[in-house]
Amino acid sequence: MEPNEHVEEAQVSHRETGTVSLALGVAAVAMYGSPLLTFLPPLVRYFPVYLTVPLGICAIVFGGCVLYRMRGDERADRRRARAGIVLGTVTLAVPLILVVWLELALQR
Repeated sequence: MEPNEHVEEAQVSHRETGTVSLALGVAAVAMYGSPLLTFLPPLVRYFPVYLTVPLGICAIVFGGCVLYRMRGDERADRRRARAGIVLGTVTLAVPLILVVWLELALQR
């Protein structure tokens, strides 16, 4: 083995893909459906709804960090990180829209 082979392996072995961001975004959006599981007790059904906002924030932060690290790398695939950011944003927008709608409805 030549010394240059080890350097190439070290550079290629660790690539950022944004999978964590995508998984957190999907989990956060999926938790909005937990109240529809009527066969579960109420405490178990509604508890995951409280975790959606923190998971959405984590998806946005992790996706942003991965995109920041991918700057300048033209071979990098940014789709997973961007999808995680979009799902995290949707997860944060739903409660915000709900609060604004309720505020407007209660003022009338």
